[in-house]
Amino acid sequence: MKKSYIRIEGRIILKIKVLEYFITLAESQSINEAAGKLYIAQPSLTKALQLFEAEIGTQLFQRKKSGIQLTEAGKRILPEAKQMVEYYNGWLSLSEKLPLRAVDIYIQASFPNFLLPKVVLQFKKLHPSLQINCEVSRTPEQYISQDTERPVLSLFVCGQKGLMEKCVKAQGTPPIVLFQGEYCCLVNKHSSLAEKETVVPQDLKEHYLALKSRLEAPSTAMQPVLDEIVPVISPSQVIQTESVDSVINLVRTQSDVYALSYYPILKRYPGVSEGEIVSLPFKGDYTKGDFCLFYCRKAYRQYPVLQELVTAIQDAAAQFLAEN
Repeated sequence: MKKSYIRIEGRIILKIKVLEYFITLAESQSINEAAGKLYIAQPSLTKALQLFEAEIGTQLFQRKKSGIQLTEAGKRILPEAKQMVEYYNGWLSLSEKLPLRAVDIYIQASFPNFLLPKVVLQFKKLHPSLQINCEVSRTPEQYISQDTERPVLSLFVCGQKGLMEKCVKAQGTPPIVLFQGEYCCLVNKHSSLAEKETVVPQDLKEHYLALKSRLEAPSTAMQPVLDEIVPVISPSQVIQTESVDSVINLVRTQSDVYALSYYPILKRYPGVSEGEIVSLPFKGDYTKGDFCLFYCRKAYRQYPVLQELVTAIQDAAAQFLAEN
């Protein structure tokens, strides 16, 4: 994101981003919570706010054992800070008046038939002049862009802390989290694994792994899970199939076959809701990750139709959760 400052009488006073930091912290219970929402390191957030307090010459927060609280000055400044950020966003929307002609969407492999088809169809009917290009990718994160002329939406599971930080840096802003979830093991209800509460890679030694994608080229999100499983199984225990549907069918019909899938999205598969297929979480945090939507915030502010599209994807995700 381009560094944006407010200038008074030719002197640089503060960055708009610092106001956003201040607002986020004011609406959080702790500095750690705010840093998590902003996807920045806690020391960086603390330093930015200390410089902000030094610049304006007043303390904004009281640090207590129970958390942080706004001072009287902070309470007065908060609504004004929100208004200034709102004004700035409005100014950005005036910078370009040309209509948006095209948007590119990159979604993680194995998720293409989820959320997007219905949303894209509706948009093509409502906005026939808007070109929407959807592409399935093993690495949607590589397409993250701040290009405002041709905006990009990237949807994928982001579980590795380093990857999240890298993506946030490339995007300039935190993503929208559509789901908080984890990769799970799908097994037949008659499998010897079905009664377990959690599984570990060693539990899978006598079973067959069904995969749509090639083992040597998994999606970035699934890699940490495979890194744990591959050392304990042999290549002969891997079954490669042509589609996700064929993977699920194998699990439904074979008690010694398992598959890897992301919860809660796995609820859409036939057999899961009926109890024919059981979803088992892995023991440990290496399978956890958020299903995120990365987008260019400046383009989002600039084009109402892009706001519509992003909101439609959020609504579709919320509806899925409500129905499942």
